Amino acid sequence: MDIIIDERSTVPIYEQIHLQVASQILDGRLEPEQLLPSIRVIARELGISVITIKKAWELLEADDLIYTRPGKGSFVAAHPTDSLSAKRLSLAVERFRQEAPYYRSLAISTDELLAIIRQEY
Repeated sequence: MDIIIDERSTVPIYEQIHLQVASQILDGRLEPEQLLPSIRVIARELGISVITIKKAWELLEADDLIYTRPGKGSFVAAHPTDSLSAKRLSLAVERFRQEAPYYRSLAISTDELLAIIRQEY
């Protein structure tokens, strides 16, 4: 599992971790039922708080991407391949719904938003 923290980013560290681990699960780099490193190990390796990792794990559990077994650890949730594709799109739609009001408040048209997406993507 690769996690890179950008200290200069405006994205909170727990969200950076959430996004990177989710991406690794959704693209298959992390296998279903794979045991993830412990929260304490990751915190130590990254030099950040255990609380920060715990918050990222809570988001991953809320997205149904991982599950935790007390005393055993956290594991990648198993999903059929077609389900992962649907999950990936669902997460993208959910994120866009959260962000859409911001773009509307700036009076950015659909065409302008599509141009921004094409440029940045």
